[in-house]
Amino acid sequence: MTATHEKYWEALDEASRASRWVPFRRAIHSILDAIEFDALYFLAPVVADRRIGRVVWNIGFPRELEALYKKAGWKTDPLPDIALNRTNAFRFSDAPRLTKLDNRQRAFLEQLGEGVAVHCTGPYARAGFVGVARPKNPDLDDALVRKVQVAAQLCFQRYCEIAGSHYEQPPDLSQRELDVIRWIGEGKSNAVIADILGITKNSVDSYVKRIFAKLGVSDRTAAAVRAVALGLIATGKHSKQAAHRVRWKT
Repeated sequence: MTATHEKYWEALDEASRASRWVPFRRAIHSILDAIEFDALYFLAPVVADRRIGRVVWNIGFPRELEALYKKAGWKTDPLPDIALNRTNAFRFSDAPRLTKLDNRQRAFLEQLGEGVAVHCTGPYARAGFVGVARPKNPDLDDALVRKVQVAAQLCFQRYCEIAGSHYEQPPDLSQRELDVIRWIGEGKSNAVIADILGITKNSVDSYVKRIFAKLGVSDRTAAAVRAVALGLIATGKHSKQAAHRVRWKT
């Protein structure tokens, strides 16, 4: 293992053990030094609804630029919205290829320069964005982009820990209650859920009331959203057949 790789993993270890903001920022500086970048900015939460406020956290950029970003720059920054729909990190310079940009967005990216954009996830379905910018070598190869993605994801999860994301334990739902909340999340009515599970509608009604009480909600939409956030049910479509099909042939 080269000295550069050792420095990178030591910096990640430093970040993973940080329990206060000052050592956490110090660890991020170590990571930036190891991957040879000069700055990053961090946003959370990041969702499609831009009316939801985003915390802006900056290391390496001038404070004036951070102030401008908080005032109006976030409106023209296309990177977080692009990242929301991608599983992999991407270069800032890839943005014009990934989405249609207006003139203001292009001007923003020119001001920002090159970098790597990463969509990050944390506990309780928290979503964030990390933009790692100002590389010492602007020719970013795929291996470096992946290293940045790993570091950004680790740091975001550590941020969630320090900020106090783990403030509660998921409620203890029975297996049947988990079955019911799963189908609520699929948009099924109580009558349809009863048919699916082979039980009476009155039983489903009782399960729903208990689920609402345990989740601290009063309607089906809030119950589904909270169940997703607590990791009780999965979002999207997941195919067991696709996950378990044979990957090789003799």
